[in-house]
Amino acid sequence: MKAPVLTAHCRSLSGLLVFSDLDGTLLDHHDYSYTAAMPALKLLSEAEVPLILTSSKTRSEIQALTGELGLDFPYIVENGAGIIIPDGYFATADAELPLDDGVRLKSFGPPLAGILETLHRLREQSGVRFTGFSEMDDDEVMQRTGLSRQAAGLARSRYFSEPLAWEDSAAAWARFSRLLNGAGLFTLRGGRFIHVMASGDKGAALMWLRKMYMQDHDMRVCTLALGDSDNDSAMLTRADIGIVVRSPVHQPPASALEAGCPVTDLEGPEGWNQAILLIAETMADKQEQSRNE
Repeated sequence: MKAPVLTAHCRSLSGLLVFSDLDGTLLDHHDYSYTAAMPALKLLSEAEVPLILTSSKTRSEIQALTGELGLDFPYIVENGAGIIIPDGYFATADAELPLDDGVRLKSFGPPLAGILETLHRLREQSGVRFTGFSEMDDDEVMQRTGLSRQAAGLARSRYFSEPLAWEDSAAAWARFSRLLNGAGLFTLRGGRFIHVMASGDKGAALMWLRKMYMQDHDMRVCTLALGDSDNDSAMLTRADIGIVVRSPVHQPPASALEAGCPVTDLEGPEGWNQAILLIAETMADKQEQSRNE
């Protein structure tokens, strides 16, 4: 992997915000381990760089992981449909957003109930076949994802979006996706499921948080995004630095490649680790050059 070109405001870890997808990126696609990323995780922690987890996962799932990693930063859930912010982190969020069990909730669309009503109505009308997360029990989620029973329960606790296991043809999906768009819903394809939501994506959530950091923390911000799937494309292409983490199961997202995002040589958390360490090394070299000029 070649180091990306760094703009003038992206030559220091100071002001860096790291937005990271989870499954297939920071977490191994097969066993959900992040062990291979520990050197880079340690570097970010010691440099006090915010690591903003950005995933199709739910609030409950990511909350468990942030506790495990010792993170106390905002995180983006359900493919950008919502953002969870620690109470007291942004003054603006404290003033404008609802408080729920110690966190502020930023939603980019209506509640899940309205999405489910539209999905089920359109399925009945069109006759297509799919199974949504809301229709699965823990056993089925475990079977489809390889998650533990506890993790499967957390994955089913959703606020803003509905993942679908599509069980029909590609032609049927093309027709059904047009019906969804006509009803004000849109879709993102992840590594395992198609995610249906009313508004928002990872790119929009990144930009909203970027504005919050600049406004409330008075930071000169540089955004670094890492992801592996099509549902990461908006985040990868809107960040100052977008890195595609190579996947063992699918090709890099085409739109990210077209935007010039580099691809790691290594896969999953090994590739994530490679990218973070390379970016940090490149920034250190740029700072050294500046001091010697």
